[in-house]
Amino acid sequence: MARFWRPSSATEWLDLGVAIIAWPLGVVVCALSCTLRNGAVVARRFGRSRLRQFGDQLRLVVISGLLPPWYYVFELYRPGEIERARCYLTRGETKRGAYRILAEARRSSSPLSDKEAFAHFCAERGLPAIAVLLSAHDGQLRGAAALPRTDLFLKPVQARGGRGAERWDHVGDGIYRQLRSGERLSATEFLERMRAMSWNQPFLLQKRARNHPAMRDLTNGALSTMRIISCLDEQDRPEIMAGVQRMAVGGNETVDNVHAGGMGVPIDLARGRLLQGTDMGIDAYMGWIDFHPTTGGRITGRPLPMWEETCQLVRNAHAAFCDWVVIGWDVAVTADGPVLVEGNSGPDIDLIQRPMRRPFGNARFGELLAHHLNRPEVRPYWTKENAPA
Repeated sequence: MARFWRPSSATEWLDLGVAIIAWPLGVVVCALSCTLRNGAVVARRFGRSRLRQFGDQLRLVVISGLLPPWYYVFELYRPGEIERARCYLTRGETKRGAYRILAEARRSSSPLSDKEAFAHFCAERGLPAIAVLLSAHDGQLRGAAALPRTDLFLKPVQARGGRGAERWDHVGDGIYRQLRSGERLSATEFLERMRAMSWNQPFLLQKRARNHPAMRDLTNGALSTMRIISCLDEQDRPEIMAGVQRMAVGGNETVDNVHAGGMGVPIDLARGRLLQGTDMGIDAYMGWIDFHPTTGGRITGRPLPMWEETCQLVRNAHAAFCDWVVIGWDVAVTADGPVLVEGNSGPDIDLIQRPMRRPFGNARFGELLAHHLNRPEVRPYWTKENAPA
């Protein structure tokens, strides 16, 4: 973004000019599209006409910089909610701003973006995490010489949002079947396929994890994980900010990511219980629900198994990755206890603010971000010369 506003060539000046001219039209078109998609549902449920919703979205851009889809994501059509719009944290402020500044200032380097290195790092420090059976890089396999006769989970080493992930079920006699396509491969064929795929990007293989029996009626087959946000406090001690239980719905039995069509259920941190669930909110149809839409399992009020152990694991994990100020942890609770699935150095705060139904800019999370950004050793990174590109 800093680079965008400091063009160094005629082409870049032209790009900037076109963007400034096209931006108002793009906002209007986006607002029209969002209103056509959600206007009738919102008008029926909240009595706010489609015309007023359209006007609200244009006003939202002016007063807070939030684009039209977030009017529906954060349900700013509810009475009085649009006045809190400035308090919502955006991707530009967090992923493209504060997180980058803090990571650069603290020289954060412990492995969060590399899933394979993350698993090894956790194992070396005694943190329970899903182990890597083997990996493939540039056509070469690393790790176990043979596949275990169990269900497997294959995913890119560095991808985000569940992209590229595959679930392979062991169907007997050393044969594995891909859940989505139904393709069947022997162990030898599977390893050859994994080797060939690794020429494009590295992959890792893990045993498929399963949820604790107390939670299995809230999953359609995909592993249901928690996204827990932790942040270092004023004394650099890990503090849990919020948590959301993610759940796959419908025919997606591979990943539970909300951006992949799943839903998020906010966690009452004090009691370790689930509240009402929802989806990303770009489509206002689902709203807030008490039962899983696929399995029918009760969501609201459900106690989470091993909640205290889960919180302690997150605090211990952040202490091991203490060079990062903010981390988004993906945690699965299995029959054997909570395990780390991944750690994210740039957690998407929308996935927390939406289910929690409140902005985080004026909450404890915003307070801690401001504290760390204002530390003397961090302030020089606010200058134009050091601004993130």
